[in-house]
Amino acid sequence: MGTYKQCMLLVDDELNITNALRRELADWAEERSIEILTATSARAGLTILETRGAETVVVVSDLKMPEMKGSDFLLEVKAKYPFIVSILLTGFSETDEIIKAIGAGIFSYMLKPWNSEYLLAEIQKAYDHGETRRQNAQYLKTIEEELKWAGEMQKAILKPNLPRSDGIEFRVSYRPVPGLYCGGDYYDVIFLSADRYLLLIGDVAGHGVKAAFVTGILKAVIYPEYVRANIGKEFSPGDFLSWLNERMNFEFRSTSNMIITFFAGVLDLKAFTFKYANAGHNHPFLLRNGNPNELLVSGTGIGFARTISFPDQLFDIFPGDQLVLYTDGLVEIGSAQGKEPVKLKSLLETIAPGGDYHRRLMDSSLKSVSAADFTDDVTIVTALLL
Repeated sequence: MGTYKQCMLLVDDELNITNALRRELADWAEERSIEILTATSARAGLTILETRGAETVVVVSDLKMPEMKGSDFLLEVKAKYPFIVSILLTGFSETDEIIKAIGAGIFSYMLKPWNSEYLLAEIQKAYDHGETRRQNAQYLKTIEEELKWAGEMQKAILKPNLPRSDGIEFRVSYRPVPGLYCGGDYYDVIFLSADRYLLLIGDVAGHGVKAAFVTGILKAVIYPEYVRANIGKEFSPGDFLSWLNERMNFEFRSTSNMIITFFAGVLDLKAFTFKYANAGHNHPFLLRNGNPNELLVSGTGIGFARTISFPDQLFDIFPGDQLVLYTDGLVEIGSAQGKEPVKLKSLLETIAPGGDYHRRLMDSSLKSVSAADFTDDVTIVTALLL
């Protein structure tokens, strides 16, 4: 395996110019273990870059050359090797070509004959600029890899083991903010007893790793510390949210601005009822005969006060009904631009339950505001009574 060595490329159709540049830069390059390469045409320069492009840190190019001008050459260099820093060195001042070279992202523009001290200073600045860009790119790559890992871990931690029943069909979809891979949405469906299920959905304020860390804490405490002790017992969603508020206030007592919206509901297929409580979360919908009914009751979000009471709400359910729980990323797509939220009720009236329901709902939401993608984490939990 060969040893990696950085290099710089000098391109000029006059051999005496490339030789003079090589002499001027020899000591500077040797001190930094940089190999100097030369080419007498733009085409020859591109051929060299085909094998040494990944190692090339700086390109110095003449403007006036036969076959291909330096401005066109540097445009190709920018397109194929974006991390190479380019310098234009010329004895001519053609405005159109200089503008084209600027479009190629040249770092510096120098006239012939050059001043030796100025040449070395510009080469050094170009080299330092390139090193900073490469280091930043490596940092970004490392951060992205860490975020991807965090995202995979979060999916594994939060992924619910959806209960199976002849009387109900559960579905869950989760999409974090593009580019962050993980986020602050919490979701779960938990078996409580025969034909009784606990539906949970929440949204931690913020995005990325910080919010994902809080969802991990929620997962670590909700079932082991509260739900497991209430399996098979009468379950009050309001009492659960009151406990969760106190528990999170204790967990984050030394921090500030920890706000969570949360919704909890118990679906009872024997009694055909749905009992729920809401801590500041987006109102879920009950779809019945194609008509969406908003579950309007809401309470204070988790984290606003040390002690909060949440009343339980109860209503009857019937075969064919579908519950739709979601986080605000589904509807607040253009909030950063001051746009109105998506009118979800209107969308639900046009989307029939069935296969691929979540994807169709997300696509319709984006289309309704002419958006290319979501700007916040999106989670959808549905329960369809068969």
